[in-house]
Amino acid sequence: MRSSLASASRLPSRSLARSFSSTAPAPAPASSAEAEQQERRQSRALLDSFAQLGSAQTRQSAFRPHKARLEPLTAKELTLSHLLASTAQVGHTLSSFARANQANVYGVRHKLAIIDVEKATLPALRRAAAVVRSICERDGVILILGTRPGQQPAVLAAAKRLGENGYHVTTDRWLPGSITNAPKLLSGSVNHALASSPSLQEPNNYSSQDSSPVPPNAIKLAAQTLQPDLLIVLNPVENLHAIREATQCNIPTMAIVDTDVDPRTVTYPIPANDDSLRAVELIVGVLSKAGEQGLRDRQRKLDEQDKQQRRAMRGRAVPLASASSAAARAASGPRNDFTEARDAETNDISEQAPPVESRRNNRQR
Repeated sequence: MRSSLASASRLPSRSLARSFSSTAPAPAPASSAEAEQQERRQSRALLDSFAQLGSAQTRQSAFRPHKARLEPLTAKELTLSHLLASTAQVGHTLSSFARANQANVYGVRHKLAIIDVEKATLPALRRAAAVVRSICERDGVILILGTRPGQQPAVLAAAKRLGENGYHVTTDRWLPGSITNAPKLLSGSVNHALASSPSLQEPNNYSSQDSSPVPPNAIKLAAQTLQPDLLIVLNPVENLHAIREATQCNIPTMAIVDTDVDPRTVTYPIPANDDSLRAVELIVGVLSKAGEQGLRDRQRKLDEQDKQQRRAMRGRAVPLASASSAAARAASGPRNDFTEARDAETNDISEQAPPVESRRNNRQR
């Protein structure tokens, strides 16, 4: 009886071993490179085996860190597996826990707060992506702020993806007063930008030692109009001053809020791990992809408006031509059968008559 039970219990393990024969342990590698290659082969074989069993996690949908910045996902393509693979759920210790984040926490493990990725991070990120898309669709300016080491490549890639609507700050710290005191702090850069424009350049009228060729009113106006429509902060702990300045100027803010940050200080908080570069690259990539989609929607709407205007102009041109011909007929006076017959006779004579050059040639001959 015991032998039959033991043999029956071994049957599932043998079937599973046969199904996962490609994932069987391999001999110990000789170097670290071979170990890494062996680990990649095992992970690929494991994904293929899970796909045969009906799993939705395949090679294409699996999270790849190098593609989070180069080929970011959209808000619809983002899943929980991507957030978990980027360690977006790991929070801080309970000693630095902010009580306002209680609704965003799933639980505690090893004295670390675990963020609820399903109910907090994913809905907040999709809402933030919709906000970025609507702002870019309205031709708004978005400022991305990331001052931690390692965030510069992701910030630059996101700003480049937004084009003229995206600006970035990747210095070591935020310069206080960049938003509230912009006319004074940014007067030099604005003066240089306005003076270097072709429309304001006047050669041989001033030297490099002269005062600013641009009037101060233009500098003040340019500094005021350069305020962003949205501020995205990747590390709000070090940039609380920037969030305060944006709030003072009624500029909406968006930030990656960890468990040690009060989410009430931000307009659109995204609960996630701000210490993980993978999570930061994933989130800023999704936001920049949404902004890129908003720019495409804006361009499509502008093209449709241009087409409608052209069609309207074409529709107006036909009635105008008919009206001008009618006015010419009315100015020529009343027409009767005699005048119409005379015009037809003159047209026939002009068509039958040879051109002037041919007449001259015949005379010379």
